[in-house]
Amino acid sequence: HPPSPFSAPARPNLVAVRDERRMATPAFPPQPWCDHHWISLERCSAGRGGRCGGVLEGWGLFCEPFAVGETVALEQKSNLRHCHAEVIGDLLGPEAGAHAGRYPVRLLDEGAGALVHVEPKKIARVLRHDQLRVLIMADTTSYRRMAKTQVGRQDAVLEIGSAWGECTRILQCHAGTIVGVDLAKDLVEESRRSHPQCRFEWLDFVEEPERFRALWQELCRAGTLKVFVDVGGDRAAPDVCKVLSALAAAAATSPALSQPPLVVVKSRDMAAACAEERCSAEGRLLDVSGYWAKVAAQPVPKSRVQQKKHQNRARKAMWACIGDGVVDPRTSDCERWTARKAAAKQLQVRWADVERRALLLAWRKAAAEAEVQRAEGHEGEGCCSRGAGLVLRRFLPWLSPQPS
Repeated sequence: HPPSPFSAPARPNLVAVRDERRMATPAFPPQPWCDHHWISLERCSAGRGGRCGGVLEGWGLFCEPFAVGETVALEQKSNLRHCHAEVIGDLLGPEAGAHAGRYPVRLLDEGAGALVHVEPKKIARVLRHDQLRVLIMADTTSYRRMAKTQVGRQDAVLEIGSAWGECTRILQCHAGTIVGVDLAKDLVEESRRSHPQCRFEWLDFVEEPERFRALWQELCRAGTLKVFVDVGGDRAAPDVCKVLSALAAAAATSPALSQPPLVVVKSRDMAAACAEERCSAEGRLLDVSGYWAKVAAQPVPKSRVQQKKHQNRARKAMWACIGDGVVDPRTSDCERWTARKAAAKQLQVRWADVERRALLLAWRKAAAEAEVQRAEGHEGEGCCSRGAGLVLRRFLPWLSPQPS
């Protein structure tokens, strides 16, 4: 029989709609810097280096052996001290006496021309400019180590996501020119006050492409352009990929703008996704297109109700951490929650002290009434004494040994 015009319309198959949404191929931004080698430091081999000369994970790309003519960075026990040199000989053998097991290098910057002999564990390779690379890392330590070793006086650096300017200050000590860019106006103003020797720009390269291209061209004229990107180490990988794609697209609109030989990216999610990809011995991704399609894909969109709940929870957490002024918004999430726990503990101790004082006053009052009744010889003396004893026995754990 044909359906009645008065019958209720058929309900959609919610399971089929959900499966269709999940099976739909999510769109993702185009891959940037296709001519570069994408390298994950987490997939590199270990090597000796750093301040203590110990074994560092992911340092195999920068450690020995070094070839004659290579540019290297010498360890100076500080992120703010710069020292690049050129290797002028092979590793010295036992016949070199006191210099055995060291590389002869000639300083390039401070003390240019001086010859020194340095242990291999105190040397870091500076990547060549003719080999285009994108370095992906997960932690701030590795990110700042790249800023200390891979930037020289002949380089011009553009830092996307300068935040409070801490890494910009490190880059300023090594680069010839450095510009830090951030979207937050208050962060840029605070960075200018904290680090007046550095240059910070309040700039949105998506909304202000002309201004961004002018800045890019200015840096290209100042030296070899290198780009550092840190838009939040815990930011979702699709968001970081959007930034990278928009950054490369803005620079590719003009043929006069050269591409950077080195791009350093700090992203926890992108680094974690490299663990499942095929890589070479030096950590280079073999299938960059597949990796990009994986990390840049947008997640399945949630319903409006789920998004609203998620936003409400995020808003409550934000106001709980920052809105009441308990902690500084510059601190990390772990420090914020630790401060919140400490504040809650102090509140509990404060209320416990108030309750302890109230119980102590109640016991003193009951004891005083018992003494008065005993002195007057009234009946019920045992009852009052018994009541004071009950109060004492009930709340004895709350009373201090010597109450003031």
